[in-house]
Amino acid sequence: MIDVSQWRASIGLWNYCQVASSRPSNGRHCHSIKAAVDSKSGSTTSGEKTSKLPAALTLIAFLLLLFHFLSLLRYILMIPSTGKQQLQLCTCIFTGILLLVSTASSSVSVIDKPYFSTTSGSSKEILRTHSHTLADAITTNLYRVTDALYAEGLVPLDTKEFIHTATGTSDYKKSSHLVSEIQQHLGSSDQYLKDVCRIFINQQHRTLTDIATSILHQLGQSIPDDVTSISSIPDDVQGYADYMRQHYKHQPIVATDWPPRIGKDFFGRLALVEKQDSSKQVESAWHQLRGQVDATVKLTENKEISVEDVLQPTDSFLSLRVVIDGPPGIGKTTLCRKLLNLWSDGNLPHQQYDLVLYCPLKKSKIATATTLADLFVCHRYEIPMVTDWFEKRNGEGLLIIFDGWDELSEQFRQSSLVASIICKENLDQCSVIVTSRSYASSSLLKMDTLSRHVQVIGFSKEEISTVIIKALQKDAKLAKELIDEKRENDENETIYMELFTTTQSSKDSQPAVKLINDLKVRNDVQSLCYVPLVCSMVILVYCKEGGHLPTTLTQLYENFILQTIRRHVKVKPAHYIDPYKIGNLSSLPSQLAKPLQEMCRVAYTNLADTRMTFTSDQLQSLSEAIKEDYLGLMTTFIECDEENYQFLHLSIQEFLAAWWIAKHEKKTEEVFKDHFDDDHFRMCLRFVAGLTHLEHESYQQYFIIQQLDIQCKRKPLSGVETCHLFYQNPEIRHLDHIRSNDFDSVPILLLQLLYESHNTTLCQVLVQSINNHSLCLHRVSLSLFDWLCLSYCINNSKTTWNHLHLGTVSNQTNQ
Repeated sequence: MIDVSQWRASIGLWNYCQVASSRPSNGRHCHSIKAAVDSKSGSTTSGEKTSKLPAALTLIAFLLLLFHFLSLLRYILMIPSTGKQQLQLCTCIFTGILLLVSTASSSVSVIDKPYFSTTSGSSKEILRTHSHTLADAITTNLYRVTDALYAEGLVPLDTKEFIHTATGTSDYKKSSHLVSEIQQHLGSSDQYLKDVCRIFINQQHRTLTDIATSILHQLGQSIPDDVTSISSIPDDVQGYADYMRQHYKHQPIVATDWPPRIGKDFFGRLALVEKQDSSKQVESAWHQLRGQVDATVKLTENKEISVEDVLQPTDSFLSLRVVIDGPPGIGKTTLCRKLLNLWSDGNLPHQQYDLVLYCPLKKSKIATATTLADLFVCHRYEIPMVTDWFEKRNGEGLLIIFDGWDELSEQFRQSSLVASIICKENLDQCSVIVTSRSYASSSLLKMDTLSRHVQVIGFSKEEISTVIIKALQKDAKLAKELIDEKRENDENETIYMELFTTTQSSKDSQPAVKLINDLKVRNDVQSLCYVPLVCSMVILVYCKEGGHLPTTLTQLYENFILQTIRRHVKVKPAHYIDPYKIGNLSSLPSQLAKPLQEMCRVAYTNLADTRMTFTSDQLQSLSEAIKEDYLGLMTTFIECDEENYQFLHLSIQEFLAAWWIAKHEKKTEEVFKDHFDDDHFRMCLRFVAGLTHLEHESYQQYFIIQQLDIQCKRKPLSGVETCHLFYQNPEIRHLDHIRSNDFDSVPILLLQLLYESHNTTLCQVLVQSINNHSLCLHRVSLSLFDWLCLSYCINNSKTTWNHLHLGTVSNQTNQ
């Protein structure tokens, strides 16, 4: 009889040969069965090598089957059979013949069978085998990879929003979710996976590139030529870079030392201006001096850029030298931290850096560095290997951020490792960002290697409101709703200087709305809030005063300057002075009082000469102030390659000039008189009024004016008692009034002086000058702050008015 077990063994050997013939060259068993099934469909790939071993095994199987077939035939011929048996034998013979024919044809085709199959099934299997390492690699560049996949239409918007907005989910879990999404979107073609791999390669991340090229190789695809130019990053370098990513990711964007952080993203949005033409720097500086930030970015030679565009490559170089400058407190260090955060999340666009080093120049180790290793703040065992690798590449792939050029001594600015790297005398292929206060950036701006000059200009008016809301409203959801409400209010504003109202009843929202409206009235204070440091102080003072701004502008400025000096003392501990024991400007320790006195004198003399900027020669007399870095109250800008100084803001100069007049001039009243008619001294005299309270009797002469006829000449009202809430008579129509032009002869400055001095006696003196105690301000154009000053005067005049018509302020009832 026929040995059935031998027959089955032969068939089993044949099946094995069929499977082995389609197994890939890498020997991955997980593809073998699928490839064997695919081989029956006849799918082939040209140019692939064949396997000699499966072909030999196929020949052996064929010979065994032939032997068993002949044995069967011999058995049939030797044994006679009935009709039924003959039918069964014929069936067996016919089946055997078909098997031999199929064996012969298959033995020929198996010789040309390729290693790889490119069906969607293979794609899914290949991606599955890489899923673990792929999810881990994507984690470091999660958000950038997601954005790139979405931009190419490879993942839906829902996936992108989940990756960016999901809370309480780790980046690794988000990466795993992204890999699962890619797996689900694999269609009947391998092209989708190939496109995904090219996105991975474009990230120029070593691990992602290795995984992507491996997948493409398994799909039988050639590797793009540009991949060969991506140098493989050694494990030590990649390990240190991953460590620094985590280090930067977990540090706050806003430093907590100074000013006190008020809200998570208090300095999160900064306006940047790229200085394309140095000839406009003077005009830009003037706008900043006046607090007109929005006017600065509208200069035709300026270009507003985003934080992400700071490192955009130039046409000529990929290795950049970027100078970022601005006055103290504007947010230069915060900007550096923002860039570090972008890199750590994989969101730093334009160029991919293997490593970013943050080097604060206030650290003596960084300032005096002589080797690249000295610039590494975080010490790990990989540093020798990392520095060696970058030095051999002349710094390619490295970004160094030198924060605080002004912190370096003049010696190190001229000759140091830091200076040589900035000037491309060392590590010329790396990119460098240097931050500096404006007064020290002149040498940097003269460099031939300078790629870009960026000036941090601070908050716009809209951003000031947003900052206030975020600082005072702790509930993120309510804050966002209030910000949207404020934006909608601004867009629909039809009345000039309309006050902001909200439907929210939250105890934190109401103070925010009140401060926004207070600043709209006090636009003199608002013009300072473009500087984040000052904006922070205004909010702090507002909170300390129980939801109110200081009563006078003088009080706010005095508090601000006092806080600035305290900050200066805190960062210069050599004084051995407790900054918190400095109670007021009048009782400063001698080592601080002398520099302040020198600066007040210079502020006054230059203001008298209508000079708001001055050269270093004009400041040589400030020997004590120079030693104290001008107490942090001055900065500089460059004009025609010459370094010029200015106070942080024009109003700072005006306050210090007023301090000199009030505290150091022997004849304060005479100086006041000399400048009373000088429009250039308006703000300064307001500060003098606040500091002296205009208590000397000589000041009354300015408020005793010949009888003023500023009443309405028709239908006078009688017996209206002055009170804090002004009454608007609904019976008085516009046509019933004849305006008097005499009000123009009452200088608004007098009202401002009264408010600043809070001298009620002078209020009574001024009101007595008004004829018949009648006042009509119908259609008189006053600012909201002027109305505030007028109301103070009326409320403290102790006068019974015969006619008092105050009209409306922008259709808002005077209250």
